[in-house]
Amino acid sequence: MKNRNLSVYLQNFHFTSRKSLFCIIIVCLFTTLTIWVGDVDAAKSFGDPFEGGKLKNPNWKWQNEPEKWDVGETRKGFLYIDSEHDRDRNLWQNDESHFLYQETDTDMFDVETHFFSKWNTTSGVNGLLVKSPSDNNWVTIKFWSRDANAKGHIQYQTRGAGLRPGGDIGWRPEFGETELFLRLKKDGNQYSAWYKTEADGDWLVIHENANFNLTPPLQLGIYAGVATAVGTLEVEYEYFRDNMNPFPVEPEGKVATTWGMVKSRY
Repeated sequence: MKNRNLSVYLQNFHFTSRKSLFCIIIVCLFTTLTIWVGDVDAAKSFGDPFEGGKLKNPNWKWQNEPEKWDVGETRKGFLYIDSEHDRDRNLWQNDESHFLYQETDTDMFDVETHFFSKWNTTSGVNGLLVKSPSDNNWVTIKFWSRDANAKGHIQYQTRGAGLRPGGDIGWRPEFGETELFLRLKKDGNQYSAWYKTEADGDWLVIHENANFNLTPPLQLGIYAGVATAVGTLEVEYEYFRDNMNPFPVEPEGKVATTWGMVKSRY
């Protein structure tokens, strides 16, 4: 009888232990997931969906903040920048652009954006930019909007020079209005760039693994500027997406999640 009671006790003990172990595993997984979701926050992500009427990422800073800009007022779900019309806001030998950036010393990033631009100028600039203030140098994927004859094109550049041989990829838009998707990736001192003209299109290579040294801390973000003393340039950025660490959002009636590819084009 004692042996039978011992056997039943051991069976119950093993069952209880397995059940307890299962509960412990579930709790650990939930805790790990909670910590992971908590870590994927605005402080760790470069991303911003440009929704809700304000900049959601608290790390943004302006260089040459434009007089006219908004989030969602001019166009719902977009950051709107109206470049100053009476001074040179170029990015070439110097950076005088309206630059919305975040500071970082990261060794790796993969960011992208989607924008619409409207221009009537002989020279306007906008795109993705990572800059080293201590070096007074940068890497940029730039859309250079120009006059009716030249129309405009994409350039992949450092300060005063082309990072890709020739400086641009030969793509030409219609004059006055442009829609583009741009993507910039850093892996150590190697920079890669892509573009596409449609949301569901494949990324087209501008250049991959171009070596260029930038001393941190770096400034990473988007910009716009009329690169002459006359003309107009309006840019609407739909998002700034961090592909390595998506920005978290809390949709109404839903649990917290991360914002990545879920946002539609409009």
